[in-house]
Amino acid sequence: MKTTDVSRAALGRIPVYLKFIESLPQDVETVSATTIAKALGFGEVQVRKDLGVICGSGKPRIGYTVSDLKASLECLIDSRNGNLCDENTPTEYMQFQLSESHDVDYTVCAYVTVPHSMSFRYYTTGYSFVLPIEKLNHDSRQESIPMFYLFDTPDDISEASAENYLADLTANDLSELMYESKATLRAEFEDFQNMFLLLGGLLCAIIGLVGVLNFFNAMMTGILSRRREFAVLQAVGMTNRQLKTMLIYEGLFYAMSSVAAAFILSLAVGPLAGKMLGSMFWFFEYRFTILPVLLTIPVFLLLGWLIPCMMYDNAAKCSVVEQLRDAQ
Repeated sequence: MKTTDVSRAALGRIPVYLKFIESLPQDVETVSATTIAKALGFGEVQVRKDLGVICGSGKPRIGYTVSDLKASLECLIDSRNGNLCDENTPTEYMQFQLSESHDVDYTVCAYVTVPHSMSFRYYTTGYSFVLPIEKLNHDSRQESIPMFYLFDTPDDISEASAENYLADLTANDLSELMYESKATLRAEFEDFQNMFLLLGGLLCAIIGLVGVLNFFNAMMTGILSRRREFAVLQAVGMTNRQLKTMLIYEGLFYAMSSVAAAFILSLAVGPLAGKMLGSMFWFFEYRFTILPVLLTIPVFLLLGWLIPCMMYDNAAKCSVVEQLRDAQ
């Protein structure tokens, strides 16, 4: 008779797992611990641990075969009546060995931040710990199931050799192993970085376009609302050249004021936004660059010169009397 160490808490969850498996459609052939955890509202690590003790680890990126998982769960039956064991079933009638919970005291030697490249990126809950496998097996009173291996190579040649070996080892679809190398992680990160830059660039372009349109609208509205003022100035002796020069200077002043305000706002808000993004993305590091500001200066200067010239040329087609009459 096969014996397996199962805690009473895990035993109480077996009927829930079995009920979920039986409720799956008949065309579903595989199911992952992640899917089970989300459907039942359990922790993913807890589900992996329960199923790992009972029926071993599933296949990477595939999970468990539904038929095999159901058969493994149904093996946990009461030898007296054929019913599924529960927390009240005496140990002698179980087809597995019931492990009792117990406390173990440890001394924390160090508290460190593990680099992202050395972490298991698929699921993490709370804190991780480093413990010799022999000590873990002894204290947990059961054999641990390895789920993650991390190893380094001394040079590029060894790295290429190890990667080829792991690629051949995991090439079979039925293999229960998968691997990630520096090359695959770098390619994955570059794809994510390109997507991040593309979305950020599109967002900046939209915000920049809105800013330019608002500047254009503010300049036109300001000039149109002052048509009577300009006509009066021309009536008392201001020449067309003087009026056009005044409008250009005002446009350039508004343009440089907008650039200066954007620059000061970037200095104030940039570090705060960088800190927030840095907490969300481990690879993000805030660095202020003056290049975008320098690129916007010619654009706004051009608009500050072009818009007043266009508005003046349009207004110059009418006489001063017509401008005064239209402005009333």
